Amino acid sequence: MNKIKKLLDRTFWIYVGLGLLNYGICNAIMLVLHNVFHVGTTASLIIEFAMQTAISFLLNRYVTFRGIPITRSWPVKFVVSVGVSYLLAKVLLYKAFEYLITLPFFIGIADWVQGIVAREAEPALFRHNLVMLACTFTYCVINYVGQRYYVFHPVREKTEG
Repeated sequence: MNKIKKLLDRTFWIYVGLGLLNYGICNAIMLVLHNVFHVGTTASLIIEFAMQTAISFLLNRYVTFRGIPITRSWPVKFVVSVGVSYLLAKVLLYKAFEYLITLPFFIGIADWVQGIVAREAEPALFRHNLVMLACTFTYCVINYVGQRYYVFHPVREKTEG
C-alpha cells in the first residue's frame, strides 16, 4: 500500500494534470494535420511527439519537478528517455495497435466509441485515428516513467557512514 501511495503522490497528479492538457492540445493539432491538411501518419506523429516533448520538458523541468537537484547529464538523459519512448511507442507498438484494432473485439469497441463521438466519420479512418491516439498515449506513459525515474530523479547526496 505504501508503494502505491508513493507512486500516486502529488508529483504524479501534477504530471497527470499538465500532461492531459499537453496531450489534448498536441493530439488535436496532430489530428487536424492528419485529417484536415492530409499530412502523413508518420509526419503527423513526429510533429506531435516533438511538440509534446518540448512542452513536456518545459513543464516538467520548471513546474512538476522544480526544485529537484539534477546532474549536468540531464539533457542527455532527457534525449535518451524521449528516444526510447518514441521507439517503443511509434516503432514497436504502432504495428501492435494496428493489429489489435482489426480484431473483432476492438472493432466493436471502436464502432461503439465512434457512434458516440464521431458518427459521420469513415470507420477505417476513425480506427486509424484511435491507433494514433493509442500510440501517443503510450508515449506519454513511457515518457513519464523515464522523466520521473531517470531524467529528473533526485540526486542523492552521498552520506558518510
